[in-house]
Amino acid sequence: MRAEIFLQGLISFLIVAFGMPSFAPILGPIAAALGYAIFWRAIRIYPFAKQRFWRACLWYGCISLIQLSWMTAIEYQGFYILFVWLSLSLWLGMQFGLLSVLIPYNRSLKLPRILAIAALWTLFEWSRYYFLCGYSWNLSGIAFCNTSAIQFAAIFGVLGLSFWVIFVNLIGLRSFLKKGIANYLIWLGLAFVPYLFGWGHIFYHEKHMTEDKQFSCLLVQTGLLPSEKTPIQGKIRAFISPYEQWRKILVHLKEHQDKSPDLIVLPEAAVPFSSETNAYEFKVVEQIFFEIFGEIPNRIFPEILSPYGDPSTFRVTNLFWAQSIANLYESEIVLGLDHAEEGGNSYNSAFHFIPFSTELTRYDKRVLMPLAEYLPFRWLMPLVKNYGISDFFTPGTNASLFYGKVPLSASICYEETFPDKVREGRLNGGKLFVNVTNDGWYSSSRLPSQHFEHAKFRAIENGIPLIRSCNTGVTAVVDSLGRCIDRIDQHDGKKKLQSGALFASVNLYEYSTPFLFWGNWGIVFLSGLFFGIFLCFKKQFHW
Repeated sequence: MRAEIFLQGLISFLIVAFGMPSFAPILGPIAAALGYAIFWRAIRIYPFAKQRFWRACLWYGCISLIQLSWMTAIEYQGFYILFVWLSLSLWLGMQFGLLSVLIPYNRSLKLPRILAIAALWTLFEWSRYYFLCGYSWNLSGIAFCNTSAIQFAAIFGVLGLSFWVIFVNLIGLRSFLKKGIANYLIWLGLAFVPYLFGWGHIFYHEKHMTEDKQFSCLLVQTGLLPSEKTPIQGKIRAFISPYEQWRKILVHLKEHQDKSPDLIVLPEAAVPFSSETNAYEFKVVEQIFFEIFGEIPNRIFPEILSPYGDPSTFRVTNLFWAQSIANLYESEIVLGLDHAEEGGNSYNSAFHFIPFSTELTRYDKRVLMPLAEYLPFRWLMPLVKNYGISDFFTPGTNASLFYGKVPLSASICYEETFPDKVREGRLNGGKLFVNVTNDGWYSSSRLPSQHFEHAKFRAIENGIPLIRSCNTGVTAVVDSLGRCIDRIDQHDGKKKLQSGALFASVNLYEYSTPFLFWGNWGIVFLSGLFFGIFLCFKKQFHW
Protein backbone atom coordinates (compact mmCIF):
# COMPACT_ATOMS: atom_id res chain seq x y z
CA MET A 1 0.00 0.00 0.00
CA ARG A 2 2.73 2.47 0.94
CA ALA A 3 4.62 1.70 -2.25
CA GLU A 4 1.49 2.33 -4.30
CA ILE A 5 0.82 5.65 -2.54
CA PHE A 6 4.44 6.73 -3.02
CA LEU A 7 4.35 5.83 -6.70
CA GLN A 8 1.12 7.78 -7.27
CA GLY A 9 2.56 10.76 -5.43
CA LEU A 10 5.76 10.63 -7.48
CA ILE A 11 3.98 10.32 -10.83
CA SER A 12 1.61 13.18 -10.02
CA PHE A 13 4.55 15.28 -8.75
CA LEU A 14 6.47 14.88 -12.01
CA ILE A 15 3.40 15.66 -14.11
CA VAL A 16 2.40 18.83 -12.24
CA ALA A 17 5.90 20.13 -11.48
CA PHE A 18 7.08 19.88 -15.08
CA GLY A 19 3.73 20.35 -16.82
CA MET A 20 4.47 23.99 -17.58
CA PRO A 21 5.44 25.62 -20.91
CA SER A 22 8.95 26.46 -19.74
CA PHE A 23 9.66 22.84 -18.73
CA ALA A 24 7.81 20.11 -20.66
CA PRO A 25 4.79 21.53 -22.54
CA ILE A 26 3.73 18.01 -23.52
CA LEU A 27 2.89 17.35 -19.86
CA GLY A 28 0.71 20.46 -19.56
CA PRO A 29 -2.55 18.91 -20.83
CA ILE A 30 -1.97 15.87 -18.61
CA ALA A 31 -1.42 18.08 -15.55
CA ALA A 32 -4.54 20.08 -16.42
CA ALA A 33 -6.67 16.92 -16.69
CA LEU A 34 -5.41 14.47 -14.04
CA GLY A 35 -2.07 15.50 -12.47
CA TYR A 36 -3.68 16.67 -9.22
CA ALA A 37 -6.31 13.92 -9.30
CA ILE A 38 -3.67 11.20 -9.04
CA PHE A 39 -2.21 12.80 -5.92
CA TRP A 40 -5.60 13.34 -4.26
CA ARG A 41 -6.52 9.74 -4.98
CA ALA A 42 -3.43 8.68 -3.04
CA ILE A 43 -3.99 10.84 0.08
CA ARG A 44 -7.77 10.45 0.45
CA ILE A 45 -7.23 7.22 2.39
CA TYR A 46 -5.84 9.17 5.38
CA PRO A 47 -8.61 9.71 7.96
CA PHE A 48 -7.17 12.76 9.75
CA ALA A 49 -7.16 16.21 8.17
CA LYS A 50 -3.66 16.97 9.42
CA GLN A 51 -2.35 13.87 7.61
CA ARG A 52 -3.73 15.11 4.30
CA PHE A 53 -2.60 18.65 5.04
CA TRP A 54 1.09 17.89 5.65
CA ARG A 55 1.39 15.46 2.74
CA ALA A 56 -0.22 17.97 0.39
CA CYS A 57 1.90 20.79 1.81
CA LEU A 58 5.11 18.82 1.19
CA TRP A 59 3.98 17.71 -2.29
CA TYR A 60 3.03 21.14 -3.59
CA GLY A 61 5.85 22.90 -1.76
CA CYS A 62 8.34 20.73 -3.64
CA ILE A 63 6.50 21.44 -6.90
CA SER A 64 6.91 25.15 -6.21
CA LEU A 65 10.62 24.67 -5.54
CA ILE A 66 10.92 23.21 -9.04
CA GLN A 67 8.79 25.80 -10.81
CA LEU A 68 10.50 28.69 -8.98
CA SER A 69 13.98 27.24 -9.36
CA TRP A 70 15.03 30.35 -11.30
CA MET A 71 15.28 32.02 -7.88
CA THR A 72 18.41 30.01 -7.14
CA ALA A 73 20.40 32.35 -9.44
CA ILE A 74 22.29 34.21 -6.71
CA GLU A 75 25.01 35.91 -8.79
CA TYR A 76 23.24 39.28 -8.86
CA GLN A 77 20.71 38.75 -6.07
CA GLY A 78 22.75 37.37 -3.20
CA PHE A 79 21.93 34.50 -0.87
CA TYR A 80 18.82 36.23 0.52
CA ILE A 81 16.92 35.19 -2.63
CA LEU A 82 17.24 31.56 -1.50
CA PHE A 83 15.33 32.45 1.66
CA VAL A 84 12.64 34.09 -0.51
CA TRP A 85 12.51 30.97 -2.69
CA LEU A 86 12.09 28.63 0.27
CA SER A 87 9.56 30.89 2.01
CA LEU A 88 7.39 31.29 -1.07
CA SER A 89 7.41 27.56 -1.74
CA LEU A 90 6.40 26.83 1.85
CA TRP A 91 3.61 29.43 1.67
CA LEU A 92 2.24 27.94 -1.55
CA GLY A 93 2.55 24.44 -0.11
CA MET A 94 0.51 25.43 2.94
CA GLN A 95 -2.22 26.90 0.72
CA PHE A 96 -2.44 23.64 -1.18
CA GLY A 97 -2.42 21.73 2.10
CA LEU A 98 -5.45 23.69 3.31
CA LEU A 99 -7.17 22.97 0.01
CA SER A 100 -6.51 19.25 0.28
CA VAL A 101 -8.10 19.05 3.70
CA LEU A 102 -11.41 19.40 1.83
CA ILE A 103 -10.77 16.12 -0.02
CA PRO A 104 -13.10 13.77 1.91
CA TYR A 105 -11.80 10.65 3.62
CA ASN A 106 -13.04 7.53 1.80
CA ARG A 107 -16.23 9.24 0.64
CA SER A 108 -17.50 10.21 -2.79
CA LEU A 109 -17.10 13.74 -4.09
CA LYS A 110 -20.30 15.67 -4.71
CA LEU A 111 -20.52 18.50 -7.20
CA PRO A 112 -20.97 21.34 -4.64
CA ARG A 113 -17.78 20.25 -2.84
CA ILE A 114 -15.94 20.00 -6.17
CA LEU A 115 -16.99 23.54 -7.08
CA ALA A 116 -16.04 24.79 -3.62
CA ILE A 117 -12.55 23.29 -3.75
CA ALA A 118 -11.88 24.74 -7.21
CA ALA A 119 -13.27 28.08 -6.01
CA LEU A 120 -11.05 28.15 -2.91
CA TRP A 121 -7.91 27.50 -4.94
CA THR A 122 -8.88 30.26 -7.36
CA LEU A 123 -9.38 32.67 -4.45
CA PHE A 124 -5.97 31.65 -3.07
CA GLU A 125 -4.30 32.42 -6.39
CA TRP A 126 -6.15 35.72 -6.73
CA SER A 127 -5.19 36.80 -3.20
CA ARG A 128 -1.52 36.44 -4.04
CA TYR A 129 -1.69 39.50 -6.29
CA TYR A 130 -2.07 41.66 -3.17
CA PHE A 131 0.80 40.41 -1.00
CA LEU A 132 3.66 42.98 -0.86
CA CYS A 133 4.23 43.72 -4.56
CA GLY A 134 1.99 40.83 -5.52
CA TYR A 135 2.89 37.31 -6.58
CA SER A 136 1.77 36.08 -10.00
CA TRP A 137 3.99 33.15 -10.96
CA ASN A 138 3.23 29.43 -11.54
CA LEU A 139 -0.55 29.70 -11.57
CA SER A 140 -2.25 26.35 -12.17
CA GLY A 141 -3.98 27.68 -15.29
CA ILE A 142 -0.69 28.10 -17.13
CA ALA A 143 -0.64 24.33 -17.57
CA PHE A 144 -2.93 25.09 -20.51
CA CYS A 145 -0.04 25.98 -22.80
CA ASN A 146 -1.64 24.78 -26.03
CA THR A 147 -2.49 27.64 -28.43
CA SER A 148 -6.09 26.47 -28.64
CA ALA A 149 -6.66 25.83 -24.94
CA ILE A 150 -5.40 29.20 -23.75
CA GLN A 151 -8.10 30.94 -25.80
CA PHE A 152 -10.39 29.95 -22.90
CA ALA A 153 -8.75 32.82 -20.98
CA ALA A 154 -10.83 35.26 -23.04
CA ILE A 155 -13.76 34.41 -20.74
CA PHE A 156 -12.42 34.51 -17.18
CA GLY A 157 -8.69 35.11 -17.67
CA VAL A 158 -5.85 32.94 -16.45
CA LEU A 159 -7.54 32.57 -13.04
CA GLY A 160 -10.51 31.07 -14.84
CA LEU A 161 -8.18 28.49 -16.32
CA SER A 162 -6.86 27.72 -12.83
CA PHE A 163 -10.44 27.12 -11.68
CA TRP A 164 -10.98 24.81 -14.62
CA VAL A 165 -7.78 22.83 -13.97
CA ILE A 166 -8.79 22.06 -10.38
CA PHE A 167 -12.44 21.46 -11.33
CA VAL A 168 -11.55 18.96 -14.08
CA ASN A 169 -9.03 17.17 -11.86
CA LEU A 170 -11.69 16.76 -9.16
CA ILE A 171 -14.17 15.42 -11.71
CA GLY A 172 -11.41 13.02 -12.75
CA LEU A 173 -10.91 11.97 -9.14
CA ARG A 174 -14.63 11.33 -8.82
CA SER A 175 -14.51 9.24 -11.99
CA PHE A 176 -11.68 7.13 -10.55
CA LEU A 177 -13.75 6.51 -7.41
CA LYS A 178 -17.18 5.89 -8.93
CA LYS A 179 -15.93 4.30 -12.13
CA GLY A 180 -18.39 3.70 -14.94
CA ILE A 181 -18.14 4.72 -18.57
CA ALA A 182 -20.54 7.66 -18.15
CA ASN A 183 -18.36 9.25 -15.46
CA TYR A 184 -15.23 8.89 -17.55
CA LEU A 185 -16.94 10.41 -20.58
CA ILE A 186 -18.09 13.41 -18.53
CA TRP A 187 -14.55 13.92 -17.26
CA LEU A 188 -12.99 13.65 -20.74
CA GLY A 189 -15.63 15.97 -22.17
CA LEU A 190 -14.91 18.65 -19.57
CA ALA A 191 -11.15 18.23 -20.10
CA PHE A 192 -11.60 18.99 -23.80
CA VAL A 193 -13.85 22.05 -23.33
CA PRO A 194 -10.97 24.61 -23.47
CA TYR A 195 -9.61 23.02 -26.66
CA LEU A 196 -13.00 22.95 -28.37
CA PHE A 197 -13.64 26.55 -27.37
CA GLY A 198 -10.18 27.54 -28.59
CA TRP A 199 -10.61 25.97 -32.02
CA GLY A 200 -13.89 27.78 -32.52
CA HIS A 201 -12.49 31.04 -31.12
CA ILE A 202 -9.51 31.02 -33.46
CA PHE A 203 -11.60 30.01 -36.47
CA TYR A 204 -14.11 32.82 -35.88
CA HIS A 205 -11.56 35.60 -35.39
CA GLU A 206 -9.26 34.48 -38.20
CA LYS A 207 -12.20 34.95 -40.59
CA HIS A 208 -12.47 38.60 -39.48
CA MET A 209 -8.78 39.47 -39.66
CA THR A 210 -7.82 41.64 -42.63
CA GLU A 211 -4.36 42.43 -43.94
CA ASP A 212 -4.98 46.20 -44.05
CA LYS A 213 -4.33 46.59 -40.32
CA GLN A 214 -0.62 45.75 -40.27
CA PHE A 215 1.60 47.63 -37.81
CA SER A 216 5.38 47.33 -38.16
CA CYS A 217 7.79 47.46 -35.26
CA LEU A 218 11.52 47.26 -34.66
CA LEU A 219 12.34 45.72 -31.27
CA VAL A 220 15.83 45.94 -29.79
CA GLN A 221 17.30 43.31 -27.49
CA THR A 222 20.55 44.58 -25.95
CA GLY A 223 21.63 41.25 -24.43
CA LEU A 224 23.67 42.69 -21.56
CA LEU A 225 24.25 41.26 -18.12
CA PRO A 226 23.53 43.56 -15.15
CA SER A 227 27.25 44.00 -14.54
CA GLU A 228 27.71 45.09 -18.16
CA LYS A 229 24.82 47.57 -18.04
CA THR A 230 25.64 49.31 -14.76
CA PRO A 231 28.66 49.42 -12.44
CA ILE A 232 28.34 46.74 -9.74
CA GLN A 233 30.76 46.47 -6.85
CA GLY A 234 33.20 43.65 -7.47
CA LYS A 235 32.36 43.50 -11.20
CA ILE A 236 33.50 46.95 -12.35
CA ARG A 237 35.68 45.55 -15.15
CA ALA A 238 32.62 44.06 -16.84
CA PHE A 239 30.89 47.45 -17.16
CA ILE A 240 30.48 48.71 -20.72
CA SER A 241 30.69 52.43 -21.38
CA PRO A 242 27.26 54.06 -21.97
CA TYR A 243 28.63 55.43 -25.23
CA GLU A 244 29.38 51.86 -26.35
CA GLN A 245 26.00 50.66 -25.17
CA TRP A 246 24.31 53.27 -27.34
CA ARG A 247 26.66 52.46 -30.20
CA LYS A 248 25.61 48.80 -30.00
CA ILE A 249 21.93 49.81 -30.12
CA LEU A 250 22.55 51.98 -33.18
CA VAL A 251 24.42 49.15 -34.92
CA HIS A 252 21.43 46.86 -34.39
CA LEU A 253 19.09 49.54 -35.76
CA LYS A 254 21.37 50.13 -38.73
CA GLU A 255 20.74 46.55 -39.89
CA HIS A 256 17.15 47.60 -40.61
CA GLN A 257 17.75 51.11 -41.90
CA ASP A 258 15.96 50.27 -45.15
CA LYS A 259 12.78 49.49 -43.20
CA SER A 260 10.17 52.03 -42.15
CA PRO A 261 8.91 50.83 -38.77
CA ASP A 262 5.87 52.45 -37.24
CA LEU A 263 7.41 51.96 -33.81
CA ILE A 264 10.85 51.26 -32.34
CA VAL A 265 10.99 49.79 -28.84
CA LEU A 266 13.99 49.60 -26.52
CA PRO A 267 13.90 47.62 -23.23
CA GLU A 268 13.43 48.59 -19.60
CA ALA A 269 16.30 50.70 -18.24
CA ALA A 270 17.85 50.37 -21.69
CA VAL A 271 20.99 52.35 -20.78
CA PRO A 272 22.55 53.79 -17.60
CA PHE A 273 21.82 57.23 -16.14
CA SER A 274 18.54 58.91 -15.42
CA SER A 275 16.58 60.29 -18.36
CA GLU A 276 17.67 63.93 -17.94
CA THR A 277 21.24 63.46 -16.77
CA ASN A 278 23.59 65.38 -19.08
CA ALA A 279 26.08 62.53 -19.26
CA TYR A 280 27.19 62.63 -22.90
CA GLU A 281 29.32 65.06 -24.89
CA PHE A 282 27.35 66.22 -27.89
CA LYS A 283 30.32 66.04 -30.25
CA VAL A 284 30.96 62.40 -29.31
CA VAL A 285 27.28 61.52 -29.80
CA GLU A 286 27.29 63.24 -33.19
CA GLN A 287 30.46 61.40 -34.21
CA ILE A 288 28.97 58.01 -33.28
CA PHE A 289 25.88 58.69 -35.38
CA PHE A 290 28.02 59.72 -38.36
CA GLU A 291 30.29 56.66 -38.00
CA ILE A 292 27.33 54.27 -38.08
CA PHE A 293 24.88 55.96 -40.43
CA GLY A 294 27.23 58.05 -42.57
CA GLU A 295 26.33 61.56 -43.60
CA ILE A 296 22.99 62.43 -42.05
CA PRO A 297 21.37 65.86 -41.83
CA ASN A 298 21.98 67.77 -38.62
CA ARG A 299 18.26 68.36 -38.38
CA ILE A 300 17.82 64.88 -36.88
CA PHE A 301 19.41 66.16 -33.67
CA PRO A 302 17.00 67.97 -31.33
CA GLU A 303 17.54 71.71 -30.96
CA ILE A 304 19.95 72.24 -28.08
CA LEU A 305 22.46 74.76 -29.43
CA SER A 306 22.19 78.53 -29.13
CA PRO A 307 23.47 80.66 -32.04
CA TYR A 308 26.43 81.68 -29.91
CA GLY A 309 27.14 78.39 -28.16
CA ASP A 310 30.25 76.27 -28.60
CA PRO A 311 29.12 72.75 -29.62
CA SER A 312 32.15 71.18 -27.96
CA THR A 313 30.92 72.29 -24.54
CA PHE A 314 27.40 70.91 -24.75
CA ARG A 315 26.35 67.73 -22.98
CA VAL A 316 23.19 65.77 -23.76
CA THR A 317 20.92 63.17 -22.20
CA ASN A 318 19.52 59.74 -22.96
CA LEU A 319 16.37 61.53 -24.12
CA PHE A 320 18.50 63.30 -26.74
CA TRP A 321 19.75 59.98 -28.11
CA ALA A 322 16.22 58.57 -28.32
CA GLN A 323 14.71 61.64 -29.97
CA SER A 324 17.54 61.65 -32.52
CA ILE A 325 16.74 58.03 -33.42
CA ALA A 326 13.04 58.87 -33.73
CA ASN A 327 13.88 61.73 -36.07
CA LEU A 328 16.31 59.65 -38.13
CA TYR A 329 13.86 56.80 -38.69
CA GLU A 330 10.79 59.03 -38.66
CA SER A 331 9.35 56.50 -36.28
CA GLU A 332 7.80 56.61 -32.83
CA ILE A 333 9.94 55.21 -30.03
CA VAL A 334 9.11 53.65 -26.67
CA LEU A 335 12.13 53.45 -24.38
CA GLY A 336 12.62 52.37 -20.77
CA LEU A 337 14.68 54.72 -18.57
CA ASP A 338 15.00 55.76 -14.95
CA HIS A 339 13.58 59.20 -14.26
CA ALA A 340 14.33 61.53 -11.34
CA GLU A 341 12.32 64.60 -10.31
CA GLU A 342 13.48 67.66 -8.41
CA GLY A 343 11.32 66.78 -5.43
CA GLY A 344 13.42 63.67 -4.80
CA ASN A 345 11.09 61.08 -6.29
CA SER A 346 12.51 58.72 -8.88
CA TYR A 347 10.65 56.37 -11.20
CA ASN A 348 11.19 53.34 -13.38
CA SER A 349 9.62 54.79 -16.51
CA ALA A 350 8.79 54.22 -20.16
CA PHE A 351 9.01 57.24 -22.49
CA HIS A 352 7.24 57.82 -25.79
CA PHE A 353 8.85 59.90 -28.54
CA ILE A 354 7.29 61.22 -31.73
CA PRO A 355 9.54 62.24 -34.68
CA PHE A 356 10.46 65.93 -34.73
CA SER A 357 8.17 66.67 -31.82
CA THR A 358 8.84 68.36 -28.51
CA GLU A 359 6.03 66.40 -26.85
CA LEU A 360 7.20 63.73 -24.44
CA THR A 361 4.91 61.29 -22.66
CA ARG A 362 5.97 59.15 -19.72
CA TYR A 363 4.51 56.11 -17.96
CA ASP A 364 5.78 55.21 -14.48
CA LYS A 365 5.94 51.60 -13.31
CA ARG A 366 3.29 50.85 -10.70
CA VAL A 367 4.26 47.34 -9.50
CA LEU A 368 7.70 47.59 -7.91
CA MET A 369 9.82 44.66 -6.80
CA PRO A 370 10.63 44.47 -3.07
CA LEU A 371 14.27 45.13 -2.13
CA ALA A 372 15.33 45.75 -5.74
CA GLU A 373 12.96 48.68 -6.49
CA TYR A 374 11.31 49.55 -3.19
CA LEU A 375 11.95 48.83 0.48
CA PRO A 376 8.93 47.21 2.16
CA PHE A 377 10.44 47.44 5.68
CA ARG A 378 13.08 49.87 6.99
CA TRP A 379 14.83 47.12 8.94
CA LEU A 380 15.88 45.56 5.63
CA MET A 381 18.07 48.55 4.73
CA PRO A 382 21.37 46.99 5.99
CA LEU A 383 20.66 43.89 3.89
CA VAL A 384 20.16 45.74 0.60
CA LYS A 385 23.14 48.02 1.25
CA ASN A 386 25.33 44.93 1.16
CA TYR A 387 24.34 44.57 -2.50
CA GLY A 388 24.91 48.21 -3.37
CA ILE A 389 21.21 49.20 -3.33
CA SER A 390 20.56 52.54 -1.66
CA ASP A 391 18.02 54.28 -3.91
CA PHE A 392 14.45 53.17 -4.52
CA PHE A 393 11.66 54.07 -6.91
CA THR A 394 8.32 55.72 -6.27
CA PRO A 395 5.39 53.74 -7.72
CA GLY A 396 3.38 55.25 -10.54
CA THR A 397 -0.25 56.11 -9.91
CA ASN A 398 -2.22 55.25 -13.04
CA ALA A 399 -2.27 53.64 -16.46
CA SER A 400 -1.57 56.10 -19.26
CA LEU A 401 -1.67 55.87 -23.03
CA PHE A 402 0.91 56.91 -25.62
CA TYR A 403 -0.86 58.56 -28.55
CA GLY A 404 0.64 58.20 -32.02
CA LYS A 405 -0.40 56.14 -35.03
CA VAL A 406 -2.33 53.94 -32.61
CA PRO A 407 -2.92 54.37 -28.86
CA LEU A 408 -0.26 52.35 -27.02
CA SER A 409 -0.67 50.96 -23.51
CA ALA A 410 2.68 50.41 -21.81
CA SER A 411 3.70 48.06 -19.02
CA ILE A 412 7.12 47.57 -17.49
CA CYS A 413 8.57 44.15 -16.75
CA TYR A 414 6.77 42.29 -13.92
CA GLU A 415 3.57 44.36 -14.36
CA GLU A 416 2.84 42.32 -17.46
CA THR A 417 1.95 39.34 -15.25
CA PHE A 418 -0.94 41.20 -13.54
CA PRO A 419 -4.16 40.81 -15.54
CA ASP A 420 -6.08 43.72 -14.02
CA LYS A 421 -3.16 46.15 -14.31
CA VAL A 422 -2.77 45.43 -18.02
CA ARG A 423 -6.54 45.47 -18.56
CA GLU A 424 -6.71 49.09 -17.36
CA GLY A 425 -4.73 50.23 -20.39
CA ARG A 426 -7.13 48.42 -22.71
CA LEU A 427 -10.15 49.97 -20.98
CA ASN A 428 -8.58 53.41 -21.42
CA GLY A 429 -8.52 52.89 -25.18
CA GLY A 430 -5.26 51.09 -25.87
CA LYS A 431 -5.06 49.31 -29.24
CA LEU A 432 -1.63 47.73 -28.75
CA PHE A 433 0.19 46.57 -25.62
CA VAL A 434 3.87 47.49 -25.37
CA ASN A 435 6.03 45.90 -22.70
CA VAL A 436 9.64 46.79 -21.87
CA THR A 437 11.48 44.26 -19.71
CA ASN A 438 14.81 43.41 -18.15
CA ASP A 439 15.05 39.79 -17.02
CA GLY A 440 18.86 39.95 -16.85
CA TRP A 441 19.03 39.44 -13.09
CA TYR A 442 18.17 35.77 -13.75
CA SER A 443 19.88 35.47 -17.11
CA SER A 444 20.58 31.71 -17.03
CA SER A 445 17.20 30.58 -15.74
CA ARG A 446 13.69 29.78 -16.90
CA LEU A 447 12.32 33.09 -15.63
CA PRO A 448 12.29 34.80 -19.08
CA SER A 449 10.31 31.98 -20.69
CA GLN A 450 7.83 31.90 -17.78
CA HIS A 451 7.49 35.68 -18.05
CA PHE A 452 6.75 35.44 -21.77
CA GLU A 453 3.94 32.93 -21.21
CA HIS A 454 2.09 35.57 -19.19
CA ALA A 455 2.35 37.98 -22.12
CA LYS A 456 0.34 35.63 -24.30
CA PHE A 457 -2.47 35.50 -21.75
CA ARG A 458 -2.67 39.31 -21.57
CA ALA A 459 -3.19 39.50 -25.35
CA ILE A 460 -5.98 36.89 -25.29
CA GLU A 461 -7.71 38.27 -22.18
CA ASN A 462 -7.98 41.72 -23.74
CA GLY A 463 -8.28 40.86 -27.42
CA ILE A 464 -5.41 43.02 -28.70
CA PRO A 465 -1.82 42.30 -29.85
CA LEU A 466 1.26 42.79 -27.74
CA ILE A 467 4.91 43.56 -28.48
CA ARG A 468 7.75 43.36 -26.00
CA SER A 469 11.41 44.38 -25.98
CA CYS A 470 13.79 42.82 -23.44
CA ASN A 471 17.33 43.51 -22.40
CA THR A 472 17.63 39.78 -21.89
CA GLY A 473 14.56 37.61 -22.18
CA VAL A 474 12.14 36.92 -24.99
CA THR A 475 11.73 39.87 -27.34
CA ALA A 476 8.62 39.07 -29.33
CA VAL A 477 5.53 40.04 -31.28
CA VAL A 478 2.23 38.40 -30.26
CA ASP A 479 -1.10 38.78 -32.07
CA SER A 480 -4.48 39.24 -30.39
CA LEU A 481 -4.98 35.46 -30.29
CA GLY A 482 -1.81 34.98 -28.26
CA ARG A 483 0.16 33.51 -31.17
CA CYS A 484 3.84 34.41 -31.41
CA ILE A 485 4.54 36.06 -34.79
CA ASP A 486 8.30 36.29 -34.32
CA ARG A 487 10.77 36.39 -31.44
CA ILE A 488 14.37 36.66 -30.29
CA ASP A 489 15.09 34.13 -27.54
CA GLN A 490 17.24 34.92 -24.55
CA HIS A 491 20.01 32.52 -25.51
CA ASP A 492 21.31 31.03 -28.72
CA GLY A 493 22.03 27.32 -29.00
CA LYS A 494 25.28 27.75 -27.08
CA LYS A 495 23.69 29.46 -24.06
CA LYS A 496 25.11 32.82 -25.11
CA LEU A 497 22.92 35.85 -24.51
CA GLN A 498 21.41 37.03 -27.77
CA SER A 499 21.28 40.63 -28.90
CA GLY A 500 19.90 42.21 -32.01
CA ALA A 501 16.88 43.95 -33.49
CA LEU A 502 13.72 42.20 -34.59
CA PHE A 503 11.65 43.72 -37.39
CA ALA A 504 8.14 42.33 -37.64
CA SER A 505 4.59 43.31 -38.47
CA VAL A 506 1.55 42.48 -36.39
CA ASN A 507 -2.11 42.61 -37.34
CA LEU A 508 -3.91 45.23 -35.23
CA TYR A 509 -7.12 43.20 -35.29
CA GLU A 510 -8.88 43.56 -31.94
CA TYR A 511 -12.02 42.20 -30.34
CA SER A 512 -13.97 42.50 -27.12
CA THR A 513 -13.86 39.68 -24.59
CA PRO A 514 -15.92 38.77 -21.52
CA PHE A 515 -12.75 39.18 -19.44
CA LEU A 516 -12.41 42.75 -20.65
CA PHE A 517 -15.88 43.41 -19.24
CA TRP A 518 -15.44 41.92 -15.76
CA GLY A 519 -11.69 41.34 -15.31
CA ASN A 520 -10.67 39.09 -12.45
CA TRP A 521 -13.86 39.97 -10.61
CA GLY A 522 -15.91 37.64 -12.81
CA ILE A 523 -14.22 34.44 -11.63
CA VAL A 524 -13.69 35.87 -8.12
CA PHE A 525 -17.43 36.49 -7.75
CA LEU A 526 -18.33 33.00 -8.96
CA SER A 527 -15.67 31.44 -6.73
CA GLY A 528 -16.91 33.35 -3.71
CA LEU A 529 -20.46 32.28 -4.53
CA PHE A 530 -19.57 28.58 -4.89
CA PHE A 531 -17.51 28.53 -1.71
CA GLY A 532 -20.08 30.52 0.25
CA ILE A 533 -22.92 28.17 -0.72
CA PHE A 534 -20.77 25.19 0.29
CA LEU A 535 -20.04 26.66 3.73
CA CYS A 536 -23.67 27.57 4.36
CA PHE A 537 -25.20 24.24 3.36
CA LYS A 538 -22.38 21.77 4.00
CA LYS A 539 -23.91 20.20 7.11
CA GLN A 540 -27.49 20.40 5.91
CA PHE A 541 -26.85 18.43 2.72
CA HIS A 542 -23.76 16.43 3.86
CA TRP A 543 -21.56 17.88 1.14
